[in-house]
Amino acid sequence: MGASTFKCPSCGAYLEYQPGAKSLVCPYCATTIDEKQMAALAGATAQAPQQTVQHMRGYHCKMCGAEIITEETTAATHCYYCHSPVILSDRLDGEYAPDGVIPFVYDRQKAEEVFSKYLNSHRFIDKKFFSQAQREMFSGVYYPYWLGDIGSEAVFDGEGTRVSSHISGRDQVTTTRYFSVHREASFTFSNLVRKALSKADRLLTDGIHPYQLDQVKDFSSAYLSGFLAEKRDIEQDGPQADMEAEAEQLAQNMIQQPEGYNSLRGKITSYRVRSTRMRYLLLPAWVLTYQAKGKEKPFYYMLNGQTGKVCGKLPVDYGKLALAALALGGAVCALLCAGGAWLW
Repeated sequence: MGASTFKCPSCGAYLEYQPGAKSLVCPYCATTIDEKQMAALAGATAQAPQQTVQHMRGYHCKMCGAEIITEETTAATHCYYCHSPVILSDRLDGEYAPDGVIPFVYDRQKAEEVFSKYLNSHRFIDKKFFSQAQREMFSGVYYPYWLGDIGSEAVFDGEGTRVSSHISGRDQVTTTRYFSVHREASFTFSNLVRKALSKADRLLTDGIHPYQLDQVKDFSSAYLSGFLAEKRDIEQDGPQADMEAEAEQLAQNMIQQPEGYNSLRGKITSYRVRSTRMRYLLLPAWVLTYQAKGKEKPFYYMLNGQTGKVCGKLPVDYGKLALAALALGGAVCALLCAGGAWLW
């Protein structure tokens, strides 16, 4: 297995992708590699001899020589000793090569500002959740997703009604006309999304959607430098079948709309998938995990690394909440007592 890093051509330090600059930047001498140069650099890195290690999950840091132990799905990380960014390039090649990537737009500082603003808008949050120690665990992660474009055709047969009424003398006359309805339609549903990582919480990862998918870039491992990344462990078949079922339900809902009729009854008599296009993308998110004392499951917070949309469940400080409830109850009681004394 091989591990790739991107070295500065000027000083030899390790380059990191900077969302604001949309380029690789050396944190020491400020040398900048733009997006056009990144592709060539990534290609040269991929062709370089890769180091082989004995352990199937182990890699050696090229900066300090420490062994890096990762999970099977880890595709980019950093050395826990010297903090150099490391890209496990062999996990993103061949059939696992992504079709595209959306680079981070929100860097760490901007993400922390949004994070702080979000927390400040919520009361009774456990202070430890946003302590400095916790913020140091705030990680930028590329998550794998399947995106699908489904083309289909459907035929609908049913009965529609049109109702009209008018006044004749003292009577209101209502007329109902019945129509045989035959519809044929073609549909294209684009950018249906499913997670491609089994351990990802779908409610949480879906909660930060949508991404602006018109900003997808051709994949280059250079975008991953300085961030964490996961490779997919869910194969295409399951998500594709799920997307095709969703597309069929959407088609049914659309073709059975009572447009032009007061009511419409019937069913699809024919449906077929005409075309399916699947893409494997890496999408950016900032993630914070907090294990509250006495809780079995950790709390997760996620921020869309492109749009800044937030999703997560925050840990409540029930001590603060109880004190606030007591204070409110005491104030209400005092007001009632004062009102009663004034009446008497």
